[in-house]
Amino acid sequence: MPVGATKAEASTERGGSPSQALAGRLRLSMIRLSRQLRRYDPSELTIAQLSLLASVVRGGPIGVGQLAEIEGLPSPAVTRLADKLEEAGLVARRANPADRRGVHLVATVQGERLFARRSEAGNAWLAGHLSALSEDDRLALERAVEVLESLAAQNPEDHHQEKEVPA
Repeated sequence: MPVGATKAEASTERGGSPSQALAGRLRLSMIRLSRQLRRYDPSELTIAQLSLLASVVRGGPIGVGQLAEIEGLPSPAVTRLADKLEEAGLVARRANPADRRGVHLVATVQGERLFARRSEAGNAWLAGHLSALSEDDRLALERAVEVLESLAAQNPEDHHQEKEVPA
C-alpha cells in the first residue's frame, strides 16, 4: 500500500471499488466480532434460533408472518424455528385474539431468562471494550450502528435482483 493511501484506495489500485473494499472489511470484521460474541450465546441454540427468540422477547406476542418479515426468512422456515424453540420450552403459541385462525408466539419465562442472561453477558463484554474507545470513536460507532440497523432491516431480495436502468 502506498504511503498515505487508505485501505480503500489500496484496494481500488488492486482492481476493486471503494465500496467493494469497504464491504470486504466490514464483512470480515462482523464475522470476527460475531464469533467473539457467540461465546456468550446459548450453545444449544443456533444463531437463527437465537435471533428469533430475541425478536419474540422484544416484540412479542408476534405472529409468524411478522417474524418472517423481521428475520428476512420465509414463513415455513420461521415456523420450523419456532417449533424448535417451543420444544425447548423457550416460546409458546397463543391464540391471536384478533384472528381466531392465527397464533402469536410469546416468550416463556424460561426463554426470557435465557435471553436476558446471555444478552447481559455479551453486552457486558462488548461494553467493556466500547468504554475504552475515545468519545469520537464511540460517536462514530453509534452512527455506524444506525446505518447497520438500516441495512439489516432491508429486504435481502432487494439486492439480489439486477437494478433496472431507465431507458
